[in-house]
Amino acid sequence: MHQLRPAGARRNRLRAGFTLVEMAITLFVITIISALLLVPLAGREDIRTRREAGTSLAEIRDVLIGYAIIHRRLPCPTLQTDPTASDYGLEDAACNQSSEGYLPWRTLGLPQTDAWGNVRRNGTDPWVGYWRYRVDPAFAHPASPPIAIDTVANLDIGVRNAVTGVDMVADKMLVAVIYSTGPNHAADGDNASFEAGDATYGFGEPSTSFDDLLAWVSRPLLISRMAAAGALP
Repeated sequence: MHQLRPAGARRNRLRAGFTLVEMAITLFVITIISALLLVPLAGREDIRTRREAGTSLAEIRDVLIGYAIIHRRLPCPTLQTDPTASDYGLEDAACNQSSEGYLPWRTLGLPQTDAWGNVRRNGTDPWVGYWRYRVDPAFAHPASPPIAIDTVANLDIGVRNAVTGVDMVADKMLVAVIYSTGPNHAADGDNASFEAGDATYGFGEPSTSFDDLLAWVSRPLLISRMAAAGALP
């Protein structure tokens, strides 16, 4: 004959079974919550990194103005591609081009890359995260006379409308532009193909097709800072 188990034993067995189910459900809920939390955390990290890049751009702008006050001109871009060369990271000596280069970080005593950058080790490495830099030659050429109060600037900014995606060109009378290519490491919008001579650069809120961060030195700002420092002829 089969012996009947006491009712208390059956209740304890059921209680143990429910405990295992409850544990499984709890682990499942914790997994779902953890997955949901990853998105906000990633978003916060992106905000922090963009803020860091923005702070660096503001510092670069101040250093460029300080350089202009000391040397009465802005530095030329760096064009040297070989990391082992003695002039790597230094401004180009000729500075006779009307084109884009990279920020001469060694000339200015600044970090060479943005928050997303990788330091290059040899000439075949890509320029991932290096600060892009464009300066009006009239404000930078070492052989030219010092910047005069009537020197004309030619660079412009196209402010991107976040709703329409259309650039509204604003004549800022810019003398220099510095920008980060952002987390996608690619120049977006107007920055993807710069023009020789007069040029328009894109600036706006980040989107799926535009994540560059850009700063500039305007002619009025530069002239006023140099005048206040007694650095104008």
